[in-house]
Amino acid sequence: MINKPYLLSDAMARFVTQSENFFPADVVKQGLSAQRAAYDAMAQHFSPPRPASLVITDSSISGVLTRRYQPPFQQANQTRILFVHGGGWYLGGLDSHDSFCAQLAHDCGITVIAVDYRLAPEAPYPAGLDDLSAVYQALLAQDSSPLLLVGDSAGGNLVAALTLRCRRNKLVQACGQILIYPALAPPASLPSHQNLADAPLLDRDSLNFCWRNYSEKSSDNNCASDRQYSSLELFNNSELCPLQAQSLALLPRATIIAGEYDPLIDDARYYSQQLVQDGVSTQFTVIEGLVHGALRATQTTEAQLLYQTICNAVQQLTDN
Repeated sequence: MINKPYLLSDAMARFVTQSENFFPADVVKQGLSAQRAAYDAMAQHFSPPRPASLVITDSSISGVLTRRYQPPFQQANQTRILFVHGGGWYLGGLDSHDSFCAQLAHDCGITVIAVDYRLAPEAPYPAGLDDLSAVYQALLAQDSSPLLLVGDSAGGNLVAALTLRCRRNKLVQACGQILIYPALAPPASLPSHQNLADAPLLDRDSLNFCWRNYSEKSSDNNCASDRQYSSLELFNNSELCPLQAQSLALLPRATIIAGEYDPLIDDARYYSQQLVQDGVSTQFTVIEGLVHGALRATQTTEAQLLYQTICNAVQQLTDN
């Protein structure tokens, strides 16, 4: 373990401590059900009430549960956001990111549709991506207005993978993509995976656990079953690790946001660089003092900057 000092603000340090309190060692040892319950409780703890003016509807689209957040006044161009939640592919759902989706719909004046994709390890790759792809295609079939893709962490991975699948299958691309501290590269393959291996709220062991849950049961990846990943065990399938794609040309324009104290910072940095190199308009932002999972740390200056960056990107990417 690396004993690296992390110069967190007082507010961010409190957020980290409060988050960790939901995951004592005995919860981790109790297995997935206990971890999921703890994650949901943590999300609820940090969730402010929804804005009252929204119309919120749960429904099934192509057999996948979704939640629609409709503001009272939609933007003139009728762009919709398709939101994909994080949680390491094995945690979270419609409720875990409910507050964020509601606030985003309200503040940006845009409909947000959240996807409750199947979780690993019960449904490993490509189940979650298949669910997202099915909802995406159904929404386009129902309504030709543009879709903007937004995802955090594992959700950012799924968003990036969806754009690659759309390109491969010659489907209509989204008008843009916003990736919030996404996981895009094979574990242990980039410098930050090592340099920030003991980072707050996402350390090396946790990251490996998430990847193992998502990838190990798939017949389409090259991951060995050993519990320790190395830089030599690369996932050659770009739908698992989008940074493995030979080219990122013709993908939607992008805003990619990373945290300073996040082992996935290089995933975001290298993917942004590759997008630019392949001719895709891309904005890349690193937020100082931000840790992984701090989207819900709404009382901190760092998370407020993250949220404002997202809102600015929504406005920019939905401009005709």
